[in-house]
Amino acid sequence: MMLALDPSYMFYKNGNISHIPVNNSCQVNDSAHDSSSGFASDVPSYTYSGTSMSTFKGKLSDSDDTSSDKKKPPPWPGNTTTHAYKKPNHYNAHDLNMPYRMSTPSPCSYRSSSSLGTPSLGTTPSSISNKSSTKSPYTNNNNIPTPSPVISYKNPAYEYQLDKHMEQIQYNLKRIELQDTDKLLSKGSYRHHKPSLFDLLTDDVIVKIFSNLPSDQLCRSSRVCERWYRLVWDPMLWKRIVINSEKINVDKALKYLTKRLSYNTPTVCVIVERINLNGCEKLTNKGLHTVAKRCPELRHLEIQGCSNVTNQSLYEVVSYCVNLELLDVTGCPCVTCISLTDRVLQTATAHHLRQVYLRILDMTDCYALEDEGLGVIASHCSQLQYLYLRRCVRIGDAGIQYVANYCSFLKELSISDCRKITDYGICELAKLGDNLRYLSIAKCDKVSDVGIIQLTKCCRKLRYLNMRGCEAVSDDSMDVLARHCSKIKSLDIGKCDITDEGLQVVAQNCPQLKKLSLKSCEGVSDVGVKLLAKKCRHMQQLNIQDCHLTVDAYRTIKKFCKQCFIEHTNPGFY
Repeated sequence: MMLALDPSYMFYKNGNISHIPVNNSCQVNDSAHDSSSGFASDVPSYTYSGTSMSTFKGKLSDSDDTSSDKKKPPPWPGNTTTHAYKKPNHYNAHDLNMPYRMSTPSPCSYRSSSSLGTPSLGTTPSSISNKSSTKSPYTNNNNIPTPSPVISYKNPAYEYQLDKHMEQIQYNLKRIELQDTDKLLSKGSYRHHKPSLFDLLTDDVIVKIFSNLPSDQLCRSSRVCERWYRLVWDPMLWKRIVINSEKINVDKALKYLTKRLSYNTPTVCVIVERINLNGCEKLTNKGLHTVAKRCPELRHLEIQGCSNVTNQSLYEVVSYCVNLELLDVTGCPCVTCISLTDRVLQTATAHHLRQVYLRILDMTDCYALEDEGLGVIASHCSQLQYLYLRRCVRIGDAGIQYVANYCSFLKELSISDCRKITDYGICELAKLGDNLRYLSIAKCDKVSDVGIIQLTKCCRKLRYLNMRGCEAVSDDSMDVLARHCSKIKSLDIGKCDITDEGLQVVAQNCPQLKKLSLKSCEGVSDVGVKLLAKKCRHMQQLNIQDCHLTVDAYRTIKKFCKQCFIEHTNPGFY
């Protein structure tokens, strides 16, 4: 096998250009590269700034030699004399420390010159003929040449310069992209990002806005940004906890929140004063146990519709939260009593230590509540002022008697739809005297004039009385009511046995009346309504649905009660 030398592979020695001596005994593997090619060289040429990359391969043309002679040699370090220009495909180790940038090498994978069909420099025709007679390992049986393998020659010395140069290219491309973007923005194709108006608000204003969010939304807002996180956990926002969701695990949420809000006290959360968990069906006794242990300053607790809550958890809440004033257990069917725990009752020696100082208690729709449980509540909650027992269908006169005897400070009482209550229970409520201001006995159909007359004689400061559906109440009750409760402001006598005579007495003695319902009072006619409109000119709301009235009565009301909102079912009134 003949090895052809590439004359371009030279080096400097004493200022003269010499060829690399070739060892004849050197064996070249044919499988490594094509036998017709010389040594491939991927050496970068030294160029000045602004010149392109170049790769020297194969024979140099005459024009290249001429142009290279005219070029000045580069400023080699330590070179004070003029030397012959070095060939660009040659390098020495000391050249790598030159202060100026060298051009980047071209990609270092090339095919041999035989694959291009061009003979190497220094190859004679005879050598070509000899080689053609020799069967190449890269030819098949039909003498059809196959592509030769790719031979890669890398210069590790220039890999650092290559990486550095590529980084500079990427940086320049990035800068060009940014400049193009700025040009587009300046032309108006895209608008500049403007700061949000919300960012211009002060912290106090944002905290005021956050105060209208429920607790679960506050927790989500804390994940928006660092500023919101800091403002969301402002202690002023956590005086109340509001969670009204059926899907949230409220027990776990209460445990986390009370722990997170325990700033200076690791075991208790003194800043929380109100907790609203209405509609949280997943609330259990475990969650209320956490509230009882960690919220000693709790004043308001609302757990409407929490069907999994029982008496035991409420015992703990009222025992440990001594400042509790409002308790709303509307729609909790398992609640039948409210009292202190046995442990507290055993250690309490004085009577005031056995008391629960609730002021407002709402047990609407607690269907399991009975007279016995109501008696326990009344005896332990003697400071009650507002008690709502709507649709507690199991309580009767005995339970009302407990309330009248123990809760002497009671101002408002609602026992609507408690059909077991009779005149006896109403007469017991007369013991409350002038403290009672609000009473609703709607649909207590066993109540008659006897109870109402006794009640209105004793409770002269009544401001609200709802007797809707008490069909046994007649004009006699209206006569006593008008004479003893002249300052009454709201009266509902719908479906009662009232006529124009009773309505006339009310109109003459109750000038401050603002709300009146005469729904389905068949005995009322235009005469009574006209007199009412002339006497009670401050009327704001009047219900005359299903009453036999004419358009003349309607116009009279509109004439004298200019601010009155009229509820009716007669289409001719419009």
